[in-house]
Amino acid sequence: MRFDIVADVHGHASKLTALLSKLGYKLKNGTWQHQDRTLVSVGDLIDRGPEQLETVDILRRMRDEGFAHVTMGSHEHNAIGWFLSDPADPAKPMRAHSAKNRKQHQAFLDAVGEGSPLHCELVTWFTTLPLWYENLGLRVIHACWHPREIANIGPYVNADGSFTEEGVYASLTKGHPAHNAVEILLKGLEIALPEGVSFLDKDGHARTNTRIPWWDEAATTYKSAALVDEDTVALLLDIELGPEDRLPYDQDKPILFGHYWLQGEPILTDRRRLGLDYSVAKGGHLAAYLWDGEAELDPGKLIFVS
Repeated sequence: MRFDIVADVHGHASKLTALLSKLGYKLKNGTWQHQDRTLVSVGDLIDRGPEQLETVDILRRMRDEGFAHVTMGSHEHNAIGWFLSDPADPAKPMRAHSAKNRKQHQAFLDAVGEGSPLHCELVTWFTTLPLWYENLGLRVIHACWHPREIANIGPYVNADGSFTEEGVYASLTKGHPAHNAVEILLKGLEIALPEGVSFLDKDGHARTNTRIPWWDEAATTYKSAALVDEDTVALLLDIELGPEDRLPYDQDKPILFGHYWLQGEPILTDRRRLGLDYSVAKGGHLAAYLWDGEAELDPGKLIFVS
């Protein structure tokens, strides 16, 4: 088993092809392929970057030809919600067409042509993407491996982890167990900040909740766990998080994920848990990990392009 796990691309196809070349993939008959390795994408193919359709086309071809597994990211899930209408109220989209949501999704809408046949085709393809990939020695998910929520989403996914037709709509219905599960699996664990404390996220929106690094056992307090800017960290106290805010990992297999917009040069901080998203859409790196069946991750196998 030899797999290359690739981080969030966000419409940066040129960086993706540069990384594929660095990993030894070749373009043959219109598809990037490797004679003895398989790509695994953590999702978030779309939004933000200048090469939306090119990115989807590369990974779709690789998946269709058996050279890649592509898992669903939060942006693909959002795209499905933007496109679908509420069955109970066809005039109402499943994801609100607010100014904030449109700004986040605009690059994809511009590229695909909102409401076009191509838009419908690509969203339909997004619905076929599994929420995670797992084999005998490896796990890959977009944001958070949470056994309880994986069990909760079970009735709403097929054997391969992709949504059933009912599951698609359930996952987009606020308050539904499937929606609650997807919020964690594809967006991560969050905690409420202390009263009066807020910060601006990467899109400039004020937040009073923050994601936490569920994979970091040392992140046990508000100050050490909050994934916020330095100014906001200075406002936080070393108050211990409650047990409901912690997520011990069973260490059964290495887990690789994306989503968290990490900064600096990609590094390995844990032998079983590795985040790969190093902010390619903000001028950072596009990273991958070359997995060859090892039970403990090797820092020498973390590859990236800048």
